[in-house]
Parts: sequence; structure tokens; C-alpha cells
Amino acid sequence: MDLPSLAQQKGLAFAPLPFAALSFLSSAHVICHLIFRRRRKLERLYHRLVLAMNFVLLAVSVNWFWSPFAVPEGTPYHWGASGTVRTCDTQAFLYLMFALTIPTYYGSLSLQAFMGMKRNFDEEKYDWIEKYVHIVA
Repeated sequence: MDLPSLAQQKGLAFAPLPFAALSFLSSAHVICHLIFRRRRKLERLYHRLVLAMNFVLLAVSVNWFWSPFAVPEGTPYHWGASGTVRTCDTQAFLYLMFALTIPTYYGSLSLQAFMGMKRNFDEEKYDWIEKYVHIVA
């Protein structure tokens, strides 16, 4: 197997950056929209779950943007590596924590839809699931 060239190393280092920035901006927009423009929507369980999920996505976006620079300095075949072992460990820990949280919130949206249909969309009959979703997430 051939070793990655310098151009490939740079490509791997910079590839996640535009997508992380786009994800950050999208999550920030949803958060600002729900908190500042449409605060009334937060009365609904669905919107509160979407808001919580976007806070997690915001953190994941920052983590992805930071990831190429968290690799310990001197690591072979990692262009731009300027971190330490501690920054690498921190980045990996945060990524794992948040990566497991996002599917939980996506699943909770399905659970909310199911409970809504089952309870004829009377939120008072199924809003009790919210605290458990946040605890599990």
C-alpha cells in the first residue's frame, strides 16, 4: 500500500472543514430561529427535541472542525497535526459522547411521532417521554 502524498494529506485535513462549518451554521440557524424568532414553537415537544438535537449537532460541528488540528504534532502522514495527546484524547472523547447522542435524538423524534399518533396528538398524554429522552441522550 502506498503512503499518502502531501496533497492527499492536505485533502484529508481540509475535507471536513467546509462541511463542519456548514453544519455549524445550519444548527446555529435552527437554534436562533427557535429561541429568538419562534419561541412559541417551543411549547411543542417536537420542537424542544429538535432544539436539543441541534445543540448537540453544534458541538459535533465544532469537534469536526477542530479534529485535524487535534492530532498530536509529529504524527506521521497527518498534515497540519499541531495538537497534543491530550487534545487528541479530548477530541475523541467528545466525538464519541456526541456521536451517540445524535441517533438518540433522531430516534426520539420517531418515538414522539408514534406516541403522538397513538394518543391522537394530545401532548399532555405523552409529554412525559421528554425527560427520559434527555436522560438517555
